[in-house]
Amino acid sequence: MAWEACNEKAALVALPPELLAQIVVHIDTVRVISHLASTCRKAHAFVETDGFRIFVQTKFPSIKPPTRPSSSFWKEAALGMTSLAKNWDRKAFIARNINPQNEVGQDTSCQKSRGRPAQAGQTMGFTPVIDSYDAWYGGDWTSRKEVVAWGAGAALCMRAKIMGRNKNYEWQTLDNRHFKGVNSHEQRYTYATYNENGANEGLDDITSVNLLSQQNLNDSEQVIIGRASGGLALVSLSTEKSQSKVLSSYDTQGRPVRSAATKSESNALLAACLSDSTVALYPIDPASSQVQPISQVSALPSNQSRTWTSRFLGHNRLIVGLGPSQEPLNVYDVGQGEISQERVRMLELSDFSAHARLDLRGDIGVRSATSIYSLAPIDAPSLAGRADGDVFLSGAYDGLTCLHDLRSTNSITAVFRDPVDTFSPIYSLLPIGTERFVAGGARHSIIKVFDVRMPGSKLYHAADLEPCSGASDNGPRNCKSGKWSSCCEHHYEAKHRRRDWNVFLRPTDNTNRRVTESPVYALSRPSQCSPTFFAGVESTVLQFDMVSIMDEHPDPLFKYGQVKTGDKHDIERKWDPQGNVLCLPMYEHDSGPVNLIKQRKVEYARGSIEGWDERWKPEEPRPVDVRRRYHAWGLV
Repeated sequence: MAWEACNEKAALVALPPELLAQIVVHIDTVRVISHLASTCRKAHAFVETDGFRIFVQTKFPSIKPPTRPSSSFWKEAALGMTSLAKNWDRKAFIARNINPQNEVGQDTSCQKSRGRPAQAGQTMGFTPVIDSYDAWYGGDWTSRKEVVAWGAGAALCMRAKIMGRNKNYEWQTLDNRHFKGVNSHEQRYTYATYNENGANEGLDDITSVNLLSQQNLNDSEQVIIGRASGGLALVSLSTEKSQSKVLSSYDTQGRPVRSAATKSESNALLAACLSDSTVALYPIDPASSQVQPISQVSALPSNQSRTWTSRFLGHNRLIVGLGPSQEPLNVYDVGQGEISQERVRMLELSDFSAHARLDLRGDIGVRSATSIYSLAPIDAPSLAGRADGDVFLSGAYDGLTCLHDLRSTNSITAVFRDPVDTFSPIYSLLPIGTERFVAGGARHSIIKVFDVRMPGSKLYHAADLEPCSGASDNGPRNCKSGKWSSCCEHHYEAKHRRRDWNVFLRPTDNTNRRVTESPVYALSRPSQCSPTFFAGVESTVLQFDMVSIMDEHPDPLFKYGQVKTGDKHDIERKWDPQGNVLCLPMYEHDSGPVNLIKQRKVEYARGSIEGWDERWKPEEPRPVDVRRRYHAWGLV
């Protein structure tokens, strides 16, 4: 009787929801949660209502769900986010060129390979600046609107895409400045352009693009556009109609706009770097036609420096990157809508690479200095032990990417550097959660993917389902296979070689030397749960979808468009119906010989490298010095 009473108390059906929730918190995979749901009706009901939600919020705390999630949202979110994590670990992606030269019409159809109109008289292509966002318009995981906008010289290009239950949404376009269509995943999209009257190529080039998120499908897009000639305006642009309207003009006193950043929480603010020295703060109010700065500050410690970039950190901080300077990072308080005239903190970058630094001459002689070209706040959840607005990345002239934590007395928390392309300046940064980040180099059209490797930064391991032969005798045993299971960071690192890696961007319609040697000027990602990010090189914007063509259960965003030939799925017709998927080369960071690895074309394939996507195919190893020679020739 005592044994039966004890057994009854231990049954899942007798456990309260609070204990079931604690069980789910310690579950590492979606498959185990599905098995838990199959044990009894009570467990099934709990998993469907709360189990998947607890799993997603525990493993992926940066997700911001829609206001009213549907009953299937958290289950699809679990599949989407675990698939995304797996594809990043396996380096699985599909890259395409999205520059709509043949789709938008008169604004860009006259552009040649350099990306400028024939009459512009420019000797180089445009420098893209990119911003993007996605927003839920329904309660499903796939019910999203994705918008990306980029500056193409003096013109602004925009693409809007509708996914999910309204995938049959149709735009009523009125002229040839818009293009609408549907891709192989049954997602509707449209392009639109905006060109200010009288804008001249070169003189009036767009230098900053900031999209304001719109939740309603029928709302016009609002974008803040900054120009090299000093223009700064909030523009309403409809992707449904041939209509645009300037809602607000910001007074810059004719000073060139170097960069701009926005803050949407609580009171919306715009911070703009004007000319070489001033950072001005403006309120964002579409109802005001003329907007004056509410506060401005001179951010330069010397007359030999200039401001390069600025970003908001949390709700009440603004960080400015400048240079050349010994203290190229300045932090300001933004309270009550005003910038503090005194710097809250100045961060000095230690001299990790003195021979790659700039020499700054002053009254006390020559000093080593550097410049900060890019900044990126990290949305660090509380589970990772960091607070919002404290942690950010900076990209410098000398090729260093530094991680900073304002709560630390040290200026730098961690340093990341490419051992091959060591001293290439970092022009752009894109955090991918708290696990990794992407950096855009100044040469060879390279994006560099770095693993943060900080405690608590990686909460989900896609390889937990795979046996790990390197586990210790004290680890858990996989009873079915008789092998040891992956159970910790050490085993994951040993099996899957969490090395950093670089990818060369090679657009198909831009094969000239300037593009192959172009910097990666901009990086953007719509949201933390998006499988897509964008990269901008000279005259071109590329789209990366983190998805595997051989995945039988991909992110629900890509579940539509399955094409069968007989009993087999037609991989090429599903993933590359137009033949525009790029096959890009890459290499891993290593101290030994550098191996160049290339992607296969989209077709059925068996993997050649364990733990990698099936499209990757290794080539003959090259010594490091030969690799650098190929860098100089632009052949990779």
